[in-house]
Amino acid sequence: MGLLDPINPLGESGIDVLVCGAVCSRRPDPGTLRTEGRPPCTVVLDREDDVRFTRTALASHTPAAGRIVVHPTVASGDRLLWHDILWALGTRCAARLSREEGERAVRTALDATGPCQVTVLRAHRIGPGLWADLVHLHRTTCADLVLVHHAELPDGLAHLLRHCDYRIVDTFAGMAQLHPPATVSPRP
Repeated sequence: MGLLDPINPLGESGIDVLVCGAVCSRRPDPGTLRTEGRPPCTVVLDREDDVRFTRTALASHTPAAGRIVVHPTVASGDRLLWHDILWALGTRCAARLSREEGERAVRTALDATGPCQVTVLRAHRIGPGLWADLVHLHRTTCADLVLVHHAELPDGLAHLLRHCDYRIVDTFAGMAQLHPPATVSPRP
């Protein structure tokens, strides 16, 4: 296939630029989403939007034990996701943080938290650019990322994942294993 050959029946040839390019991920080198020396990020596919997946994740939310579960605010734009992550971490933040300031604050809070698992529910509601930002966050902090996608994985996100180290969990038993019920004992 040549550089300008169509990649789909519509004759499009520039999809790679949109999905993998800096415009999408906001990273200087979006091709470096690999997590060398780290466990891969986890994508939970809840194709039927089974409420048990959400309830199981929320029941495991225990920041003191290093399990942070984020149920994002449904709104346009990605600024709110960073606020939601800060809130789930128990960190107060200014209401008017920009997306960049919010991402920096999340990174700082995760560094202070230490090794942890961050689960983002409703990941089917966020676009590939924010997915790439979250994968980058996984790669550059000590947070293990779990993205719970409550639908079939669309082609654009499947393409993004081809550039990442990831694993797919698509059963309720696998979800329950990732998210044990909350306990009161903090991590050592």
